Amino acid sequence: MALRGLGLAFFDYLGLFTEGRGGVFEQRADGRLDYHPSGREPRICAGSRRGLPYQARGENQKELGERHRPLLLTASAVRGLRARAASHGDVRFRRDVWPLVAREVEIVYYRTLLRERRAPADSVNGFLRACLSSPAHLPLPETLLRRHGIAAAEQWDWRQVETPYGEQALRGRREFGRWLVEHLERDAARARGGNNDDPVKAALDALRDLRNEIRQVVDHAGITGQSYRQELTGWFSPFNAALSIGPPGRRIAELAALVRAGLVTLVGPGMRVVPAPRQDGFLVSSSVVPGPPIAVTTLIEARVQSPDVRTTADPLLRGLLATGRAAPYRIPDPDGGHHETGALAVTERPSRLVDARGIVHPARYALGVPTEGVHWATAAGVRPGVDSVTLGDADAIARALLDGAALHRAVRIEALAR
Repeated sequence: MALRGLGLAFFDYLGLFTEGRGGVFEQRADGRLDYHPSGREPRICAGSRRGLPYQARGENQKELGERHRPLLLTASAVRGLRARAASHGDVRFRRDVWPLVAREVEIVYYRTLLRERRAPADSVNGFLRACLSSPAHLPLPETLLRRHGIAAAEQWDWRQVETPYGEQALRGRREFGRWLVEHLERDAARARGGNNDDPVKAALDALRDLRNEIRQVVDHAGITGQSYRQELTGWFSPFNAALSIGPPGRRIAELAALVRAGLVTLVGPGMRVVPAPRQDGFLVSSSVVPGPPIAVTTLIEARVQSPDVRTTADPLLRGLLATGRAAPYRIPDPDGGHHETGALAVTERPSRLVDARGIVHPARYALGVPTEGVHWATAAGVRPGVDSVTLGDADAIARALLDGAALHRAVRIEALAR
């Protein structure tokens, strides 16, 4: 059996095919797990384009409503980017937004690292001031890091975060498997350290917290159409998901145990699946890690497909589009072109539907996944108590509906009184 995709759905399938088949995980004294099979489990090979499962979320140490408060991507910075998008239409995610996000995450990592070492408060505060005054599009000065006792091996490296394996791990499937178990168990151990106390998990939790501010920048044509397609949807969205919305650490520890038990094989980056010649089934391999193709009889798509109203089978959405009562959303580019996202075109709050002629319907609204491409990351879980943009969008629609109902009642009462 093959599973294509290593996100949250992948871990759901793993649970069904292991513990769901009667297998048992046993915890060691050091926190690692061993797996005792029932004999009813299938052999599973899995992979994805990136080749690695989502990173574990740090165990929650935050109170309700507690989140990272932006240091660079502040309300003022968001307003500035929105004003530039409105006046010039040339805001790009990689150039204008990502450096602020990346520096925020780096600052949280180093701040947590220094606090973990019990550095004096004055030293930590001085380091933060220096970070905030350093240009976000340039690396932090080596002299600053060395002055605060941060060795080269401890420095935050986005390339290492994105592709943590080295050449040795890519020499063959066996080498990749050995490296993978160590990587997974290291990740699970960090997760046990918590999202406030472990430097890596605290940093990635800040990345998750910044979703609100990123949405405020990019929603409703806040960046160019090409940037939305290539840089946000094509790169950052899957990258962000892999780092900040992963499973609990327990699931990562379970995967490590299953790989050690020989029940799960991850083929490596660049998963390839082709029909098996002259027989039923498929051949699975990696375009990066050498090794003979693995023959399977069953392929499960363990990934959530990107929403697109232009290809939906939903009869309501298809009917609205076919009759022109709804239209796909388009993000303009400075050169006069545009990117059609596949989302329903809606206004800003309260998200009223826009038809094919550009006319806004006064009492027809859209919220959530069908608007992915006007709004960003609509499928992400909503956190209470942090002024969630998604909850704010829902509140705005609810208020508009209540206002409309009140107006309708007032008009009806006035008509009856005549």
